Amino acid sequence: METQKKPLGQAQIWAFSTVALPLGMLGLPMAIYLAPFYSGQLGLSLSLVGTALVLARISDFVTDPIMGLITDRWRPALGRRRIWLIFGTLIMMAGVQLLLRPPPEVGVVWFGLSVALVYLGYTTLQIPYEAWAGEISSDYHVRTKIAATKQGFSILGLVVATAIPAYILSQPGKGSGDVLNAIALAVLILLPLSAALVFFTVPQPDIPSEKAPLNLKRAVGLMRANQPFSLLVVVVLMATIGEVFRQTITVFFARDIVGVKNIGVVYAVYFAVGLCAVPLWGWLSKAIGKHRALILALGIVAATNFAMGLLQHGQGHLFIALFVLKGICYGAIGILPNAMIADTVDLDTAQTQDRQQGVYFAAIAMVQKLGFAVGGGLPLILLDVVGFKAAGGSEVEALFWMRIFYAVVPGVLVAIAALLLTRYSLTAERQEELRHYIAQKEAGLTPEMPSYLQDNVYHDRQKASS
Repeated sequence: METQKKPLGQAQIWAFSTVALPLGMLGLPMAIYLAPFYSGQLGLSLSLVGTALVLARISDFVTDPIMGLITDRWRPALGRRRIWLIFGTLIMMAGVQLLLRPPPEVGVVWFGLSVALVYLGYTTLQIPYEAWAGEISSDYHVRTKIAATKQGFSILGLVVATAIPAYILSQPGKGSGDVLNAIALAVLILLPLSAALVFFTVPQPDIPSEKAPLNLKRAVGLMRANQPFSLLVVVVLMATIGEVFRQTITVFFARDIVGVKNIGVVYAVYFAVGLCAVPLWGWLSKAIGKHRALILALGIVAATNFAMGLLQHGQGHLFIALFVLKGICYGAIGILPNAMIADTVDLDTAQTQDRQQGVYFAAIAMVQKLGFAVGGGLPLILLDVVGFKAAGGSEVEALFWMRIFYAVVPGVLVAIAALLLTRYSLTAERQEELRHYIAQKEAGLTPEMPSYLQDNVYHDRQKASS
């Protein structure tokens, strides 16, 4: 069994989680400042910039599953997860340097290749890193602690990524290029330091005694038969689409419906509250179970979405209060699904005696990226259809539809995700049974198969393979 020989210490969990900080710093500036810099300052066509971003993101649907398979199956002496810290860090640093600190005159080819290199670096780092996070402990609650600590560092990265632009842009004559340069320098310093800290201080799990055969049909069949994982795929997809759908048009809603002009300050508070609430979700998941804590978080998010649809112009303080309440749940939505996915892989391990965390996290990464693509593009298309004016001054009917798109659609999607999650059945007690069963099989014994494995995986696996 691929587990720790010794209990994972708190210092090791903190060290392992530091990589999430520089990775967390990249998403926000790439979403906000890339287009103004490359189009507004470097003169590239906005449509070409948008097309390059879409094409680079589509490439993830090829690289993610390949990375998942490679990190599961290649077993070098340095460690099948640890070795990718080296490759991923080098690729990411090269991409960040080229994309965020380009020479004065570049074309769309430079931009497209640089974006693709950053995404490749992210995939090369993130999938083995998430797989490693699910393997360094097989304990139900320790996995939550690891996910919570990683999410805390990731949110801290977001807070830093909002503070840097606030400082840079407060200085006369500074623009998007200066923001990207400052963030690039921070990432180029922090990423290799954090990667080195993990490489030298965090133990690599033992190599599994078995290697599952390279059979794509069988692997997909095992995932589909893995009922908790299949349910999480649907939940994560719906929740991601709902939240990204809302986030994409937050600036428009805040400005035209509520009258909040400086949404950047609101987001800074949002992320800060999310960071402070991380320990709360770790404690709550231990008290009532991960899936119940996630149901609660999704329920609060859905309720705040619906409530925002009732706001009137001038109710900015109430909007901020609801935004802060939603921010409390931000960490839970980042922490709990990853910890739960690590648990669902135990069902696979019970059958294969392999640890295929890479493939499972690659699959969920693809689902999340699909959610980002749909949630990021569809609301803009719909707003254009109903005649909404991005520059302001939209008609009453368009503003009505803005309320529907911002509050009702995301609220319904997230509420459905919460309801579906009530069917999740892999509790702490059942996961402990699986751990015991896997340990006995690894020791060469022939243990009795747990009823949960029989009822929820074994028969479905037989159908999938037939």
